[in-house]
Amino acid sequence: MDRPRRRDDDRFYDKISLIVDSLGSLGRLDKREFLKQVFEATFELIPEAQKGSLFELQGETFRPIFCRGYDFSVLSRILFGRDEAFVDFEVGSKTSIVARETRITGRDPAIFSAETIEAFGVLGTLSGFTALYAPISVAGLNVGILSLEKFDDTGFLDLSRKILQYYARLISQFYAQRLHQERETRRYKDIVNSLVSAIQVMDKHTEGHAQRVRDYSLAIAARLGLSEEAVSEIGTAALLHDVGKLGIPTHILRKPGRLSSEEYETVKLHAGDGFRILSSIEGFERIAEMAYHHHERHDGKGYPEGLSGDEISLGAQLIGLADAFDAMTSERAYRPAMSTAAAVGVIREEAGTQFNPRIAAAALEVIGSLKDLARVS
Repeated sequence: MDRPRRRDDDRFYDKISLIVDSLGSLGRLDKREFLKQVFEATFELIPEAQKGSLFELQGETFRPIFCRGYDFSVLSRILFGRDEAFVDFEVGSKTSIVARETRITGRDPAIFSAETIEAFGVLGTLSGFTALYAPISVAGLNVGILSLEKFDDTGFLDLSRKILQYYARLISQFYAQRLHQERETRRYKDIVNSLVSAIQVMDKHTEGHAQRVRDYSLAIAARLGLSEEAVSEIGTAALLHDVGKLGIPTHILRKPGRLSSEEYETVKLHAGDGFRILSSIEGFERIAEMAYHHHERHDGKGYPEGLSGDEISLGAQLIGLADAFDAMTSERAYRPAMSTAAAVGVIREEAGTQFNPRIAAAALEVIGSLKDLARVS
């Protein structure tokens, strides 16, 4: 007895399961590897496709970034402007992410350049094939196109159209997420740079201090083997650790001599002021906390809260040591800079009291490279 044929729905769900299984690691890939894996997956799930390509909008021009079955050097000669017809496909600016099929019976020399027509001829795409394609779209703008071709008299399965459409939407979501991340990164950097510039305008005597503290902090954090995310946040907090000084009167910040006890108490308020400034920025919660506590001491004799040991975050303790090291080795109007050797002696002596011993040990291991880094930053 013949076995009944499986329904199209069954085959569709089988292939969707394969798609879902293939997505497990995609979120951890960089852009090129992500696109490569998705492009290759379309051929695994659409076996009737014989050749194909993925074009990306770069500036004002669509350029190929991946292909199968074609000579990439020849394919790369086919370029299209943002507003030009794209290989006889519908890809206008308002095209939704829908997979379509078209039969190419010939190319119009009036539309394409002689070089492009020649490239079509070498590739075998002048006429006589069927293309299944879908645009890659972000916020109504086409930023790419995914196209598969077969060179016989039959078309693609309806299931294949659904699969290609799914992958085109997946790539579009990836581009949209990356665009959002890039905008957030630019916003993040603009905020940080603006605040650092404001600090330096207020306190010319410590110009460059924030950048050096960041460099020292990053080097120590790397030596401690902290995660990439933790290192990034520590670097930002180090840059902004003195942002609260924006609220300190300029005559105190720019005083050429030592501060009086009353003036020093005023300066100490910058920790709380910095916390209020930074905690008002979305996503800066941990950065605000590190800046707030960078004057705490391991033995509990610091400020603003008198925390000790593990009550102080590792990042805040690390920035506190980097801040102290730069203060010791930088010249002030009321005292000369301390030598690196002398500063190293202070760190050794204060390990376990002012400084976390683990952080002090890491700092001492890299102290020579830290000074080299400071001189070129």
